[in-house]
Amino acid sequence: MTLFPRSMAARVLCASSILSLSLLASPARAQGLGDKPYMGSFFYNTAAPAGYTNDFINAFSWLGFTFEGDRFFSPNVSTGIVIGWQEIYDQTGFQQYDFPQGAATGTSYRHLMIVPILVKGRYWTGETHQGRDLHPFFGAAIGTYYVRQTIDFGIYTAEESNWHFGLAPEAGVVLGRVRGTAWTLLARYNYPFKSGNYINGESRSFPYWSFGVGIGAAP
Repeated sequence: MTLFPRSMAARVLCASSILSLSLLASPARAQGLGDKPYMGSFFYNTAAPAGYTNDFINAFSWLGFTFEGDRFFSPNVSTGIVIGWQEIYDQTGFQQYDFPQGAATGTSYRHLMIVPILVKGRYWTGETHQGRDLHPFFGAAIGTYYVRQTIDFGIYTAEESNWHFGLAPEAGVVLGRVRGTAWTLLARYNYPFKSGNYINGESRSFPYWSFGVGIGAAP
């Protein structure tokens, strides 16, 4: 089962890896988060389906990651990018499924693959200078989501994919720094707006909560 075009996956992963490595290698100019021009992080993400996503797949996801970069314009304001990948999947019991070509009955494997490509802005509360062990922040991201919906039914596979415009409010905290490395806890609500025609022949939105633990370069 092909879940994502190889050429597109290679381009996304290659670009995100190069960008993340360049951000991680950026030199620090001072000893505070707000005094460092760039910060790059790699996140391991879990996901909880919401809205129609939960109707299609009622299962928690343990498979996801994002590469993220931030550029500070002041001690309290940063902008950056998010490039990631999330899989949400489950196997259902014996049910009837309606396809445009007709109805079928049996056990199916349901799968969503979601690739967010976003631009974000963050506001860091308090002063982000040396001596602080916690750096809370909140913000929002805007951009595009590639969504691929798949149902495996016996020997048959039905799949549709579309690009969505979307928004993603977020909140999190950067934990204390150890030897130039910082850990981040992050919660983000991803909301791709309705787009395209999916397996049931209708335009759909696939919102979900993502919860991430990140590691990255920090002063």
